[in-house]
Amino acid sequence: MTIARLLRLLLLFVPASLYLGFTHARPALVFVTSCLAVVPLAGLMGEATETIARRTGAGLGGLLNATFGNAAELIIALVALKEGQPEIVKASLTGSIIGNLLVVLGFAMLCGGLRHKELRFARVAAESGSGTMILRAGGR
Repeated sequence: MTIARLLRLLLLFVPASLYLGFTHARPALVFVTSCLAVVPLAGLMGEATETIARRTGAGLGGLLNATFGNAAELIIALVALKEGQPEIVKASLTGSIIGNLLVVLGFAMLCGGLRHKELRFARVAAESGSGTMILRAGGR
């Protein structure tokens, strides 16, 4: 079974999680099914933004990809702000930055190191990433 087919199969969790939520099932069950439902939806959103980016060009495509790629953080921020929970917003943004800069970079280094003896990185990208981390660590 291909990954694309498996992702399409996970779409079955979308109505299942909605049903469990509306019937007030156990919170842990609703959480697990909702997490599994988000995976294919995120994949579809990524495919859609990449398709739009091919037609609109790199600038607008990159903006759309960055915007929709952080849709989860945006939704969490809006709901948390509505509920008067700014600390949740700060934690979500911090987690997103750390995840994008450290986890993704670390995984890329690991995979690259397994294949190549020496890796080279773009100086501007490294400076940008470290600058973002410093700003987030110092900002409150």
